[in-house]
Amino acid sequence: MSVTEHGAATDSRLPVASPAEVRRAFARLLAADKGRAVQVLVLYTLAAAFSVSVPILLGRVVDGIGAGWDLPRINLVCGLIVACVAVQFVLSRLGRRAGYRFGERAAARLREGVVGRVLGLPLDRVEQAGRGDLGTRTAADVNVVADLLRDNGPTVATALIEVMVLYVALTVVHPLLGLCALVTLPPVLLAARRYLRRAGGAFLAQRAAMSEAAETLSASGAGARTVAALALQQKRREVGYERGETMYRRFMRVLKLQIEFFLLLLWLNRLQLVLVVAAAGFWYYEGGLSLGTAVAGITVAVRIANPTNTVMVQLNEFQQGSAALARIEGVNLVEPSPREAVPDGTDLRLDSVTFGYGDGPDVLHGLSLRPVPGERLVVVGPSGAGKSTIARLLAGIDRPRTGTATLGGVPVCDIGVEELRKHVVLVTQEHYVFTATLRDNLILALPFYSSQARPEAGDDRLMEALRRVDAGWALAEGLDAMLGDEHRKLTTAEAQQIALARVVIADPDIVILDEATAGIDPASAGRVEAALGAALAGRTVIAIAHQLQAASSADRIAVVEAGRIAEAGTHEELLAAEGIYAGLWHAWRGE
Repeated sequence: MSVTEHGAATDSRLPVASPAEVRRAFARLLAADKGRAVQVLVLYTLAAAFSVSVPILLGRVVDGIGAGWDLPRINLVCGLIVACVAVQFVLSRLGRRAGYRFGERAAARLREGVVGRVLGLPLDRVEQAGRGDLGTRTAADVNVVADLLRDNGPTVATALIEVMVLYVALTVVHPLLGLCALVTLPPVLLAARRYLRRAGGAFLAQRAAMSEAAETLSASGAGARTVAALALQQKRREVGYERGETMYRRFMRVLKLQIEFFLLLLWLNRLQLVLVVAAAGFWYYEGGLSLGTAVAGITVAVRIANPTNTVMVQLNEFQQGSAALARIEGVNLVEPSPREAVPDGTDLRLDSVTFGYGDGPDVLHGLSLRPVPGERLVVVGPSGAGKSTIARLLAGIDRPRTGTATLGGVPVCDIGVEELRKHVVLVTQEHYVFTATLRDNLILALPFYSSQARPEAGDDRLMEALRRVDAGWALAEGLDAMLGDEHRKLTTAEAQQIALARVVIADPDIVILDEATAGIDPASAGRVEAALGAALAGRTVIAIAHQLQAASSADRIAVVEAGRIAEAGTHEELLAAEGIYAGLWHAWRGE
């Protein structure tokens, strides 16, 4: 469900947590490592105390010189000043180290938690959320919160403690000077409160706009061939410009709020310093305080501005972090989809299925499809006929509007994902290769399959799977070869071969191939499909195909047109019928 400028949610993007839920999430992160959090606060408080003692001791030196102190006494106090600076330096470094460790641990827990929650989302909600929304929540948003916990949080804690200690110290130096400094504190707090109330929604809207822009770019890139085929370049360009303009407007709104707030803060800081200097000068000349006290008070007042500005400037990062955490915690608001059914057998079928995406029109209209166990069924048809939708229904990603999609007599969408993947695997054009060895990339899915498929996949078994999908490059480089952008960056065809090899190793009952060899060159695609067919002999294979070389060797072909099964039969039967399939075949052959 997408997020509006004020944080409301529409029906396609994931939800966003409320401010109260965000506060509870921050509290959980602190409570998970409260010992180290207390350690950080104690170290920073001690560091601030030693730091603020420097101007007080300096004032004593000034007064002492005026009172006729001898040189040893002056040196002693100056030595104390140097010692305070040294101790403050050590304590602040220890505090920063402890704060960094706390932040890293909290960030690690956050990353693990969000990945676990996303992996536990219902499959249809994952698909509806889209790459942009999920990608920004699990990557950009997590990074923002991690930076807040690791860097900005300790920085603000340090500055806030220092501000409080400085105000107390100024009051101790002279109560009237402390009162003068406190005059500007209520306006600062009111300005900060007003800024937070206005900026919260602005930051949330900005991150939502970033998500929408990322989704648009991702969708346009992934569907580039479809965009080109349907001449939609101008429309997608307009959508991209619209998303970019929205993101720019929301960024400018945030920037305007920041400029207004920081200018006001600057003037209030200057006013505070003017009040303290004027009061100290007046009372000094009136004999109400000593020169050393005036110097100490003014020095403390000068130092108040820096940590105060740090706290207020970091409100920006806290707003960004809160907005990011609201989107991360929003994943928890998705109602879990109970999937506890267990299939009785491997009979996979669609019966009178009607389906459409979101509130859109029906894509499938009363469609029935009943693959025979052990057969190779190829589903063909023109673009937009509903072929990939059939694959999604059979794989349990989407639930039909009407009719049933069942495996072993129970609805596919009611079967637990781990149980379902023992029986049915969907292989699409999109494949992910992890930054790991080739061996790790091949066996990573094994825990999701039955115990018969799980024993340590020996290297011989892995190499055999690579041979069956014609991955000669992998055989040459070996199972210890590192894959990933930083090591061996794979082509689309090579990544598809890894995905197909995983299927061979997993050995499920039913394999659904949705254009699984589309990225492989036509000369090799037929060979790979033939090898894969041999490797999956005895398994039910349902292949969604645009290129018809896979259809001629199929046990049965189902032709989809306008969301319905228009024809079904063998290659020879459908050619003899001279119907839709025959037209597609002759067109593909250039006849």
